Amino acid sequence: MKTIIASLCMLLICSPVLADYRNAPFADIHLHFNWDQKEIISAQEVVERLRKNNVVLAMVMGVPSNLALELAQAGGPWIKPFFSPYLTPAHRNYWSSDKKVLDAARRALASGAFRGIGEVHVWSDLGPRRDNAILTGLIELAQEFDVPFMIHTEASSHRFFTPICQKYPEVRFMWAHAGSKLNAESVGKLLQQCPNVWPEVSVRDPWRYHSLVDDNNQLLPGWRDLMIKYQDRFMTGTDPVWGVTRGQRWDEPDEGWDHYDKLLRFHRDWLRQLPAEVERKIRLDNARAFLAEKD
Repeated sequence: MKTIIASLCMLLICSPVLADYRNAPFADIHLHFNWDQKEIISAQEVVERLRKNNVVLAMVMGVPSNLALELAQAGGPWIKPFFSPYLTPAHRNYWSSDKKVLDAARRALASGAFRGIGEVHVWSDLGPRRDNAILTGLIELAQEFDVPFMIHTEASSHRFFTPICQKYPEVRFMWAHAGSKLNAESVGKLLQQCPNVWPEVSVRDPWRYHSLVDDNNQLLPGWRDLMIKYQDRFMTGTDPVWGVTRGQRWDEPDEGWDHYDKLLRFHRDWLRQLPAEVERKIRLDNARAFLAEKD
């Protein structure tokens, strides 16, 4: 009996491989700490949750942006705040027509406190247009200050984003959710045309987009092949914003951080289905390279 117990321990509990993938250092490159999240969780509690999950590099956006700074101050230099063009909670509806956004962005980047711009939502049917002056001004600021630009595109084809990434080849674009609901083939076509785009696959979990794995939580072949092909550019994160699962809410706090452990476990599980070298790159190394971070 002792032999059987010892064997079970070796296989199920004490296995270094199992322990490693469950708590290996992780770079979460899509985090939010917004006004409606701070109502129910503090910056220090968020930092403790990240540390508990061995997140060693984090990119965070806040609405308003000072909340991203607050999280970075609570955690330290491993938390990288991005500037958000949504200056107030309601600003997401009209940021692309407000010239104050560009002035605020310039001051934020010039301060040295922010490591990027984003997340910026661009919808093929709702706008803003790709030639919108505020959108293009923000991209040009990212180029001027040499910081990443996180863009969230909603469209039925990769062709919507292609003219943007080709027009600004020197800008490092982080493509939120790898084009949202686009399939692997469409994402691959854009990656071929725009070497300055780094896709990340947050929100493609079973509770939201559900477009990365099958019903048995196995990585879909198209995504596996694409990640191996572009293994130096893929990244991932959790995007702990939960209100989007039931439509945008403005009258209740967002409990997304309550789901953080579950979201991160999902990503760790599909990552381990990749070759070990590819898994490490997507889990950690690519994000470090993207931000020019050192070990």
